[in-house]
Amino acid sequence: MVIGGFCIGRPLIPLGHVERKEKTMMGYLFLMTSAGSALYIGYLLWARIFGKSTTQCMKYRALMIVMFVYVVPWAWLGGIYRRIMSFFLLDEVDAGANGVVDVANIETKGAAYQTKEYRLLMVMTLIWFMIAILFLLIRAIKFMKMSHSFHGLAINCEDKNLEQTLECLRKTLRFKHGPEIAWTRVDNGTFTLGAVKPTIFLQKKYVEGDLYWILKHEMVHIIRMDIWVKLLMKFVCCLHWFNPLIYLLQYEVKYLSETSCDERVLKGCTEMECQVYIDLLDRNRSGGKVPFSNEVEGDTEIDRRIALMKQGRKIGYKEKAMAIGVYAFLVLLNSLTALAYPKIHHVKETAIEVAEDAVDGGNFWAYDYGVEGYDTLQDLILYDIQFVNSDGHIYQVASNEAQGTCTKHEIVPGVVQIHIKDSQGCTLETYDGTRCSECGNMWKGDLLYITNKMPCPH
Repeated sequence: MVIGGFCIGRPLIPLGHVERKEKTMMGYLFLMTSAGSALYIGYLLWARIFGKSTTQCMKYRALMIVMFVYVVPWAWLGGIYRRIMSFFLLDEVDAGANGVVDVANIETKGAAYQTKEYRLLMVMTLIWFMIAILFLLIRAIKFMKMSHSFHGLAINCEDKNLEQTLECLRKTLRFKHGPEIAWTRVDNGTFTLGAVKPTIFLQKKYVEGDLYWILKHEMVHIIRMDIWVKLLMKFVCCLHWFNPLIYLLQYEVKYLSETSCDERVLKGCTEMECQVYIDLLDRNRSGGKVPFSNEVEGDTEIDRRIALMKQGRKIGYKEKAMAIGVYAFLVLLNSLTALAYPKIHHVKETAIEVAEDAVDGGNFWAYDYGVEGYDTLQDLILYDIQFVNSDGHIYQVASNEAQGTCTKHEIVPGVVQIHIKDSQGCTLETYDGTRCSECGNMWKGDLLYITNKMPCPH
């Protein structure tokens, strides 16, 4: 608050800076997509520099963190970082400031006045929502139709080695509940559908001895919950449809889902067993597309997977630790975007009347409430009846006899506060008000809110 050009106590909050949920939502969205894109670019550099020191599983988990940054804002860390910074940085106040020292965004529960900027953000939010929901519906309908058709065309699997192979895999992978298995009408395409109750659609043609490796690959996908990862990736694509990096991330996630699964399948296997698995993969090249397929389409990607398995080498713990440490540092730097998220203050609906009187974004002043853990800004009471104008200056409200007169009033908006003290505490009534800057006449309008304090701090 400014009196005579000097800052005293805590600043007032201008309702001219009222933020609606739509604006806050758009701000969160752009911060999320910016933070996610920055971390993804950092991941690409990290994977290129430490490619020989990382496993496919490490890269896959690193990409999962990128996906979560795209859907979970860092805002929850903002308060923690500000508290840490408060220990090292001292708050400085400009004594010559004539206005707001610290402005926080206000999220209102009712309608606030609409500026041109606000209307533009409303249109952007509406377009973003419509396209995101449209993409989500298209993908959901397409998946349900394909899932229904695959289940309808499935054939009961009658392989005599099925039960024995499943029992062996349950023990090896420590998988208590085996998935449902059905034959498809596709000769060399195996895939899994269903996140809650997964079903393995087994290719119709395979040579003897391949069943174990085919089922092991699919069951590893199920155990690692890769289907849920792909569902999350599709949601990220719908949410950030306007970001071109999302589609590169989608391809990378799909590819690493397969290479990391191959790595997990062959963990602890002999060279002969690895060669059997590589031969199986080489025989089952497929360019067809199926939903949530655990194959990466195209011979080039298959060749890359085979090459990775052939050149596989042991990576030392020190190399892994260094790579993990560098990536953790990148995530830490990325989390500093939490400081960019707006600080949200809540005001009661009655205080919105002040904002409704503003014209095209003009600033009015209102005191924040001490609700929901927020500090009150009502401690500066200089007079029992006072007027606070839009510049933050406080004037004593005199009697009608003491006020001057003028032929043409220069009206200044603000609020009138009436301080009533009793034996237990005090009551502070805040009204909408105006004041003539020429003659000093003041007019009290509608009641905005009442605050009770025990004991009186004024």
